[in-house]
Amino acid sequence: MKKTDKKQAKSRQEALNELTAGLEQSIKDFMDGDKYRAFLSKMSHLHNYSLNNQILIARQRPDATLCASYTCWKSLNRQVKKGESGIQIICPSSIKSQSLKDVRDENGRHVKQEVVERIIPFFKVGYTFDIKQTEGEPLPELCHNLEGSLSDRQKQIKDILLDICPVPVRFQAISGDANGYYDLIQKEIVIDSSLSEAQSLKTLIHEMAHEKLHSADLPDKHTAEVQAESIAFIVCQYLGLDTSEYSFGYISSWSSGKDVKELKASLETIRSTSNEMIDTVEQKLTKAEKPVQAIAEAAETVQKRRCR
Repeated sequence: MKKTDKKQAKSRQEALNELTAGLEQSIKDFMDGDKYRAFLSKMSHLHNYSLNNQILIARQRPDATLCASYTCWKSLNRQVKKGESGIQIICPSSIKSQSLKDVRDENGRHVKQEVVERIIPFFKVGYTFDIKQTEGEPLPELCHNLEGSLSDRQKQIKDILLDICPVPVRFQAISGDANGYYDLIQKEIVIDSSLSEAQSLKTLIHEMAHEKLHSADLPDKHTAEVQAESIAFIVCQYLGLDTSEYSFGYISSWSSGKDVKELKASLETIRSTSNEMIDTVEQKLTKAEKPVQAIAEAAETVQKRRCR
């Protein structure tokens, strides 16, 4: 390797080390009620990014709502404003390396040399920009915040969720305080039929999260509820449902004593499960509606070009 290449590699690694140094502390910092709620809100808007990059974006720009690369914004007829600084994230990359390989015949005699090319993967610091750092053509929202009953679109989303739910869903009167539950024995979800449309949809998402995560391997009850309620918050926030009633004041006591590895594992479970649910709903909506809304196109473009 040339001296120049070594210097560049060292500089790249130093920048990467600097960027990742604060990740673990950031996870701990997010574990109180208000900060946790704000971070989940960030997850709902940036669901196409990896957990590490979601944390990095939240640390550097807490008000970010929709991020994409400079090139991606340009393709959507938006321009990054002059003087704006990019948000640093971790991006996968690779370099090509060539070497000579001896080619021998069946008798082991040297015949020739041929060039062998291999791809060497590595990570580097990349940059993304929030929509507020850009100007140009507006992007319509997937859904507006809920006021009163479900809109036609939100009813459509509920129908999609019922359709993709792998277990039967029953609506019936439930005694006590529970809005719904996932029955591990009968393998079904039961939702209180007296709930409002909005609460019924929220409860459906919560119980679908339980079915997805906790039907076979059940963690402690508190962890299971943290995961299901966090997923419901993210998906509801993304779909435009009112999330003002959500409170995560118990997060500090739940996370107390847990190491960063445990907390990060739960956050990754929450991220991947909510991401899968959102992606599935978007795909179903895309098939049902033409043309696809610009925000869905933007999310798809970001996903294709995103840095993980």
